[in-house]
Amino acid sequence: MIILDTNILRSFALDSATTDLLMTIRTVGAENVAVPWVVLEELVAQRAIPFREKYEAAQAALDSVRRAAPWDVQAHLPPLDLERVHDHWRNEYLGVVDSIPTSEAALREATTREANSLPPCKAVQAGDRREKVKTGGRDAAIWLTAVEYARDHPDETVYFVSNNTKDFGNGTTYSHPMDLDLSGIGEHFVHLTSLGAVLKRFTEETDLAEEQAVAALTSEATRDVVADAVTAMLNSSRRRTHQFEVTLGYGSEDLDTQLIEMASSEATQARVWACTWRTALHHVTDVKAYRIGDRVWYTATVEWMVTGVAVTNGFPVPTGFYPAAFSWETRMLIPEDPSVTPTILRNHPPRPLHPGELHILKADFPSLAIESERDDLPRPYDVLRFMHVPSPAELAMIQALDQAEEAE
Repeated sequence: MIILDTNILRSFALDSATTDLLMTIRTVGAENVAVPWVVLEELVAQRAIPFREKYEAAQAALDSVRRAAPWDVQAHLPPLDLERVHDHWRNEYLGVVDSIPTSEAALREATTREANSLPPCKAVQAGDRREKVKTGGRDAAIWLTAVEYARDHPDETVYFVSNNTKDFGNGTTYSHPMDLDLSGIGEHFVHLTSLGAVLKRFTEETDLAEEQAVAALTSEATRDVVADAVTAMLNSSRRRTHQFEVTLGYGSEDLDTQLIEMASSEATQARVWACTWRTALHHVTDVKAYRIGDRVWYTATVEWMVTGVAVTNGFPVPTGFYPAAFSWETRMLIPEDPSVTPTILRNHPPRPLHPGELHILKADFPSLAIESERDDLPRPYDVLRFMHVPSPAELAMIQALDQAEEAE
């Protein structure tokens, strides 16, 4: 088990190569990667506090504008929802590491050590105050959580990783009572002071065979993994709170019914039906190869093009069914062994197509005929016609969806 301190996870971005390696170690089963519960809450707080401060500053500025304005200012901020912020960042970090519970006994002992300034706690001079301030209760809880885990799992080697050498030491000698904490577990408790030391133990960058990685991305196993992920994403998009932007295709009388893009500057919010889409590999970049144990793994940034039929929400064109496409960028973990299933390590939100990518939408709908004219489209859409007429089953589907959302 690799147990990380707060300062380690804070030292790199969640979309970095370091994150890829940690997730790879965890995903391939080389070692579990986790943080104590206290670390998780510290990380979440470090994200939530700046957000709250900026929100309060924005609210104060808006109130000031209202007081100064000679008319009623209608602008307002949504209610401050800190729990939503907390949940978002917990989920982000839990996508990289697991969380180890911090026991009541560890929290009690941590409080006692802080009260008595026992390591890893201490008393420090704070500003102009004459009395020293006792601190380090969270550090003690983090340390004791790792120690407890090592005691409860004598068959595992625990790698505790922290660069806080001032409080935790350098991994060779420990102050009292930390020396007693490790009594009887020192053989399987390894204290490391950098993440690099961990990665060096478990991974080895190896020669890159980029063509093998690209070939693996076109395999049936990869297609199945991506198809399942896209299906889940499209299903979630049916809820209004999870919709994303797509690029729509239309027929124009002026262009001899060729597909054009009406949303180059303002993409369209849409619900995409999973029963009428397909995914194609578009770009592969930033391929790296690592040896972990006796296997080679590739990581790569992969852009997929997803095309299908979207249901719009009435802007910039009337609600209806249209050919649609979007780009989806993922960071993939690809095994050299074709019998092992690839994994999506992380992904970015879908985006509409760039102007140079519009041919993809046209290529996927080359034979769609104009089947019904619309006379109620406002200019400049008066020459546009639907490229897809919804079937009774599709109409029933969207009606049921709307009824379910209204019920909520």
